[in-house]
Amino acid sequence: MERRIYWNLLDKLGRSVLIVCLLVIGSIVGCERVQDSSKIIHTPEPETFKVGMLLPGSISDQGWNALAHDGLTAIGTELGAEIDYVESLTPADWESDFRTYAMDGYHLIFGHGYEYQEAAIAIAHDYPEIVFITSAGASGAVRENVAPIVFRLEQATYLLGMIAGLMTQTDKIGMVGGQELPSGNSVFMAFEGGVKSVNPNAVLQRDYVGDWENIAKARDIATTQIQEGVDFIFHNANEAGLGAFEAVVLAQDAGKTVYAFGANRDQSAVSPRAVLANAVITPKAYVQLATAVKAGTFESKLYVFTMTTDGAIALTYNPELKSQVPQEVQQKVKAARQQILAGTLEVPQIDFSAGE
Repeated sequence: MERRIYWNLLDKLGRSVLIVCLLVIGSIVGCERVQDSSKIIHTPEPETFKVGMLLPGSISDQGWNALAHDGLTAIGTELGAEIDYVESLTPADWESDFRTYAMDGYHLIFGHGYEYQEAAIAIAHDYPEIVFITSAGASGAVRENVAPIVFRLEQATYLLGMIAGLMTQTDKIGMVGGQELPSGNSVFMAFEGGVKSVNPNAVLQRDYVGDWENIAKARDIATTQIQEGVDFIFHNANEAGLGAFEAVVLAQDAGKTVYAFGANRDQSAVSPRAVLANAVITPKAYVQLATAVKAGTFESKLYVFTMTTDGAIALTYNPELKSQVPQEVQQKVKAARQQILAGTLEVPQIDFSAGE
């Protein structure tokens, strides 16, 4: 009897020991599996590339600000970047807006305008790991992580000038500017050069709005030019330039044959009846810069974009009005474009990029 109880106890003890051993072994194996799984589950995902932009006006301007927003949108689409923009309108905002993006972990920040140059330089040394790029800047603004870029529309506007010079019936051609600046003067110089290259007898008239927003004043200026015989108008007045399109349409309604050209962005859809062709800054320039920053290959220097820079600047026709441009004119413009791309045709322009 005692022996039977002894063996029963021994049997129970043995089973208990076996169970404990199995639990211990299982826990060890289980821990190893959990540990291995945790390594996979908690592997950090790649950091999202973030790009911000300061704009001096509304993207509804159909021009300077809209084209920059086009570039920013292309960065988001093509590079999978997180993008954001802010209308940074006053000097009090500029440094603050740059710093806000920097503190939020943005990798690349654009200041779309010459006015942002000094603010970018002031902020950049506090954030050496972030790249700051300012449009219409100068070579003197280059810092370790600050790079100015210049969009040179001159080659495209030269070709617009050729179209106007070859098609004008009155030999009178108008220009409407926003404010008188070296960069704007250079664009007008190239346009005039294009006109004169094919029509030495043409008379060109240039007037300024005084700002970049006054559509009504631009309309009045263009109306006066048309009344004085102008039949082609090239504007470089940003949002105010929309007034020139309005004046052209009104003149067409009155029976006159008048056309306008778009600037900075393809404005064919803005005024399909008025805009014959455009000198355009394409989104390619922005994507090129952002790609280099994302890849870690960006070099801080002055970047100059022209028609020869991978299509960053282009001449575009309004598809609804291209048929109004004689084939002979189109062929001459095409030949001049090929000469520009080959480096055998030098377009007149002002070198304004070397200052501070």
